[in-house]
Amino acid sequence: MNTLRRALVIAGLCAMCHFAQHPAVAQQSREPKVIYHFPNEQDTLQLYHSFSVVELEQLIALDTALVLIDLRQPTDYAAGHIPGSINMPAEKIDRQFRKFRAMQEAQRNVVLISEDGKLARDFVARLCKKNIDRVWYLQGGIRAWTTLGRNVQKGSPEHSTKDN
Repeated sequence: MNTLRRALVIAGLCAMCHFAQHPAVAQQSREPKVIYHFPNEQDTLQLYHSFSVVELEQLIALDTALVLIDLRQPTDYAAGHIPGSINMPAEKIDRQFRKFRAMQEAQRNVVLISEDGKLARDFVARLCKKNIDRVWYLQGGIRAWTTLGRNVQKGSPEHSTKDN
């Protein structure tokens, strides 16, 4: 993320230097002004650490190293979850940090799922700050998944994680 920001800053500085050295070019140009947007943390989370329902569906079909983690409570998980996902209620994530580190070291790709996507996005941000970078979240959460008519599996969290 910092690399992108540096590249944008350098490009902006180069453009400013060019127009400072050649002011006639800047005045003659009828092109629209370039507005540089430096992404904030929420932008980069949205752009780089999330998947839409369609993207996740394609990823599930292709990625054998994918781990889907449903952050909802066991009762909500049992009412309907994405097939193949495991249940890890949000309040247990901090105690499971070692598991996230181990999944990263094993080059596993992790997608967090919450009810509407917001809680999962927040946890992705927290994990990224701890240098766990193989994590994403489902935009719109399980609601978006079911709204688009995708299959859900019902039943208790047989594969839920246990505290260590």
